[in-house]
Amino acid sequence: MKKLVLLLLVWLHVSTAAVAEEVLSEESINHIAQQFIDFHKTEAKGLLQAVLSPQLTVIVTQGSNGYGFVLKYSKSEYIDYLKQGHRSRSRVGTDVAFISSELLGNKEAKIILRYRSKKLNKYVWMEGIISIENGQAKVIQIEEYT
Repeated sequence: MKKLVLLLLVWLHVSTAAVAEEVLSEESINHIAQQFIDFHKTEAKGLLQAVLSPQLTVIVTQGSNGYGFVLKYSKSEYIDYLKQGHRSRSRVGTDVAFISSELLGNKEAKIILRYRSKKLNKYVWMEGIISIENGQAKVIQIEEYT
């Protein structure tokens, strides 16, 4: 009987631990948002490489009133694109703000950030979709627009 109770306790612990890794927490969402903020302030590539999925899809819409164009980037191209947008002779990084986050169920969330692109000379809005990938929270999709 003791073995059965012990076995049930171990099984219950293992099953709840497995579920915990498959559910997005507010802490993991805020951690990813903070990585983006720190990247925009320091331009350290490693900050984003750790939180972006290898299969990341990035869509950047520039322009408005029907005269804009859409760019698509891979993970490494997107990081380079961001660094080019920060170019300044006087300082590293740019202004950035974490606007909001929203849970889209247990396994997905959306974050919204706004940063200043020196290349475009305007603010850019970034919406990122975060999902559980191999037990870790990763950004799987990004859409930017001005």
